[in-house]
Amino acid sequence: MWRVLRCCLCMKHATLSTQITNLHDAFFKQVLGDPELAGRFLREHLPAAVVEQLGPEMPEPLPASFVDEELRQHHSDLLFRLRLKAGGDAFAYLLLEHKSSCDDGTRLQLLRYVVRLLTTLYEQNGGTLPLPPVVSVVAHQGPGEWTASCEFADLFGDVSPTLRPYLPSFRHSLVDLPAIADENLSTMARLRALLKALKYARRPESPERLDIILAEAGLLERRDLLLLLTYLDKGPVAVSREMMHQVLRRRVPDREEQIMGWITQPYFEEGLEQGRAAGHAAGHAEGHAVGRAEGQAKSLVRLLERRFGALPEPIRAQVFSADVQTLDAWLDRVFDAKDLQAVFAEPLPVQT
Repeated sequence: MWRVLRCCLCMKHATLSTQITNLHDAFFKQVLGDPELAGRFLREHLPAAVVEQLGPEMPEPLPASFVDEELRQHHSDLLFRLRLKAGGDAFAYLLLEHKSSCDDGTRLQLLRYVVRLLTTLYEQNGGTLPLPPVVSVVAHQGPGEWTASCEFADLFGDVSPTLRPYLPSFRHSLVDLPAIADENLSTMARLRALLKALKYARRPESPERLDIILAEAGLLERRDLLLLLTYLDKGPVAVSREMMHQVLRRRVPDREEQIMGWITQPYFEEGLEQGRAAGHAAGHAEGHAVGRAEGQAKSLVRLLERRFGALPEPIRAQVFSADVQTLDAWLDRVFDAKDLQAVFAEPLPVQT
């Protein structure tokens, strides 16, 4: 029997603008698009009885989407193949939902995508039964706590016992990030740090919580720390560079200058521009520009590979041969681009 485990992860956050929505979408996909992090998230937040059915293998990412085209501003999804302990394949379907508040209609959206997924699998399996079982998980970013019911049948209100057996019925698990203590978000420092960024990113007090958000900074690899800091820097609540300096100085005093150097190249240009305007010698300025371009190119390659996988050699060559202005334009597109082509296909700034 071809069985499927489907997990819908619905992140609730403000649709402040398409750019902010895409930023949350890109960050969430980079976090749970990682098989190791997705596997840990599912095992730590699915009901224990469900986790008991899973095999030890990590999820396998699959290229599939079941979201309506007109709803892609609000919804995005990820699909993974899993193995069940008893044998056979399973699938984890992760749905990211961009909304500003708790929504009773989420259960209707889950039902629509579940039916679409099951219909696709039914057709691929030659129209044979049984259909696969489905497990849904709603993950809520906040900032407020989740208040809607997890039972689909509650959408119908008070229904007589005679009619209730004829109603569609399922329940979803809930991962309500605002209601979960930071230390309980994950036992893995890497996942815990990234989930904390999601938990606090839309809160007005997030700058004051920066020390809490970056508590695991000393344990993170460069790519994860750069991803986290970039998400906070470009997010809806402003976090000053000076505050980042202060927190990193406390959390990673031996790496603070190095880390801020990573960030400075692609995202924090003010200091460099001011320094160049102060009157450096021409030769020194030229060498500085070359070094800065190389640093930006390396940062761009890491972000591209993080989002889209290994880069073709011609793309790498194009990146490392580009000038600073061109690299700036590409870096600005990384988080909003739907695919690799979108990063490079749009017109570049006119050189002056």
